[in-house]
Amino acid sequence: MNKEGSDIKRSKYIFLIIGICFTLFPGCSLIKSLQSDSNKTVNKYYIGRANTETFQQTVEKVLLEYSYHIEEYDNGPTSAFLVTRWKIRETEEFEAENNYKESKTKLIITGMIDNQSFERNNGFSYECFLEVRNFIYDGNTFVPDYKNIQLNNEINEIVNRFIQSFANMD
Repeated sequence: MNKEGSDIKRSKYIFLIIGICFTLFPGCSLIKSLQSDSNKTVNKYYIGRANTETFQQTVEKVLLEYSYHIEEYDNGPTSAFLVTRWKIRETEEFEAENNYKESKTKLIITGMIDNQSFERNNGFSYECFLEVRNFIYDGNTFVPDYKNIQLNNEINEIVNRFIQSFANMD
């Protein structure tokens, strides 16, 4: 066999091995590439289980306790969600030192319907999640920021409040 034939055969084996890797482990390379440090979702929380009757009322009550106001509510075939208006915060000392001008936070509460939970009179149960979107203005644009200790403490309080409220409905 000549050198050219050997190179072609080697190339075929390399492509075969690469193809097998992507066939056997298609999600692994994709998942690994999506999980860089900047992409880790530290801003999503499981907040409990609610029913159709109390989901919106409980969420609204807890949000108002922390001065978040609902801007949008949507109830779809597989989920319901509430989105708050942006809550503007004063910059903290370390933020001001870095020339940040303002900070804004929006909360999104999603209730995913558990299809096996249907009851004739009370509708469905929801698995509920809270997503936090926090941005800080650097003088040119708003950039994501989840390092603010005061905000993180408030979010932890809100999460615990939701968990307690939904647990009391059982």
